[in-house]
Amino acid sequence: MPSLIIIHLSNLFKMNEETTNQIQLLFSGFCFIIWIKVLSKSKEELMEHSLTLVKSMQFGQEDCFFAFCGYSKTEAHHSFGPAIRDVYVIHIVLEGRGTYSVGNQRYDLQEGQGFVVPPGQSVFYQADGEEPWSYVWMGLGGHLLPRYLQALGLQSGQWSFELSALQEFKALVFESLAYEGSGITAELALQRQVYRFLELLSQRLKQTSLITESRRVNPYVQQVLELLSSHLPESLSVQELAQKLALHPTYLSRLFKDEVGKGIKEYSNDLRLNMAADLLTSSQLSVEEIANKTGFAGTQSFSKAFKKARGQSPLNFRKASSHLGQEL
Repeated sequence: MPSLIIIHLSNLFKMNEETTNQIQLLFSGFCFIIWIKVLSKSKEELMEHSLTLVKSMQFGQEDCFFAFCGYSKTEAHHSFGPAIRDVYVIHIVLEGRGTYSVGNQRYDLQEGQGFVVPPGQSVFYQADGEEPWSYVWMGLGGHLLPRYLQALGLQSGQWSFELSALQEFKALVFESLAYEGSGITAELALQRQVYRFLELLSQRLKQTSLITESRRVNPYVQQVLELLSSHLPESLSVQELAQKLALHPTYLSRLFKDEVGKGIKEYSNDLRLNMAADLLTSSQLSVEEIANKTGFAGTQSFSKAFKKARGQSPLNFRKASSHLGQEL
């Protein structure tokens, strides 16, 4: 049975023979449950070809720890964000093209390149319309991680990179997806995967600067983005933002929309709802706690806004995600 399922997976994710052999070896005893979960998703979700594993570590690793990992083959113009993460998320682009925006930087990326989503900053990334990308990612936390990334040349102002051996990263992430069990064995296995991922990154990273800033973001708009990110629970109004920047609300609104492509209120709402979706799939917080954390007046207003945006209630969204198939 495992060999047959690996053939199905290789067709679904377009693996080459070398990667298929690696996955077949690594998945021994695990692939059946993963394939069943993929089949349980709806047709629309299968079109995204996405797999995700989210883990809450029971024993705690403060220096460097695993948070989640996954694979996604996106469709044209598929986007993620605006969103804020509480851990670092490292993406490896396996094929296709896309763009990634963080702070006042815009990166145009393609196969053989990657990008880092830093915690606490609003980010947005989108697949190309003609050559949509596919990528694997791993979410990592811990107080030593910034030092590790800095040693690799990945830090504020330089969140993109170029690398080789893409199939090795793909195989490592797919192996990590197998360790979904609870208990110390699975947790230690994922801790090992974290350091293997970082070791592989250090070995395959090419020392090339890939910042491609199509334009610098207007400084006032940049301040609004930072204020919205840092004051997420407060849900700042246009008037409050304008007052902080000593600008007229109408002028600030027009400036922001011209630069970002959507109004301040819409952007703020998207940011809060994306953060809520993230918390629903990656935490055990109650709906009420998530509503408070993301700046909604109460559970009722949060549920109404969430259902309007996502087509289902927060609780149904949490149940449907089952920690698998949701892009993180």
